[in-house]
Amino acid sequence: MKKLFIYLIATATLAACGGNANVNNALKESNDSLKAVIANHEASLEEALECIRIVEEGFQKIDELQGRIKVSDTESEYNRKKSLQDDVTYITELINKNNSEIARLKKMLADSNASKELKAIVARLEKTLKEKNAEIAQLHRQLEEQNIHIAKLDTIITNLTNENTEQELRLIEKEREMNSVWYVIGTKRELKNEKILSGGDIMKDPDMNRDYFTHSSIDKLFEINTMARRAKLLSTHPKGSYKFIEDKDGNDILKILSPREFWSVTRYLVIQVR
Repeated sequence: MKKLFIYLIATATLAACGGNANVNNALKESNDSLKAVIANHEASLEEALECIRIVEEGFQKIDELQGRIKVSDTESEYNRKKSLQDDVTYITELINKNNSEIARLKKMLADSNASKELKAIVARLEKTLKEKNAEIAQLHRQLEEQNIHIAKLDTIITNLTNENTEQELRLIEKEREMNSVWYVIGTKRELKNEKILSGGDIMKDPDMNRDYFTHSSIDKLFEINTMARRAKLLSTHPKGSYKFIEDKDGNDILKILSPREFWSVTRYLVIQVR
């Protein structure tokens, strides 16, 4: 206001001294200089106000984000971990931006004769910034604690998954063992050579070649084409649970009519062919 007052006095003086060219020139130069000072002062003030607007807007966004962030150990928070991390990152960016704007504002005020009101505004913004820095530090600590908790949950879930998988595998293996059956087809000589048939008995020799048998499952094996004529069972299986039929070439096919009953006596099927 003081500079503006000087400017007005100079302008009035210029009007009063109408005919004097030297005075006119001197006053014109003074007038131009004062205009430049006032214009520069207004530009600085506008820049300072823009800085304040940016900082205030940043604090408003931070408050909005903090209002929706609630760090907890609940399952729902575990599921929205990524969203929470994004919010914390954005708040940190806003804090850093406000910090830069306030530093720029303080530098502008140091280079000019700022009013007490403007200095008070800057002081208030600095105080708010310190508070927000403390809050974001606490938020980072909470997030870190939650990440530790989530890591523990991941470990627990992984262990449970592994345990369930192992249990499922054990059940599958047990079911596979319960349904496992083995069969062999061979001539009398072949069966003797593999020590499956020995002294009129089957599967009594400890040196029997078990690898000669074919593995299968009760719920998958319903018929066996012996690819030979006059096949007979050497192993014991309940009557009525099976029958032999012939294919178009006259070869015997063993049809298992009642699987559970058929395999109830033994899980090993020995078929002798000629």
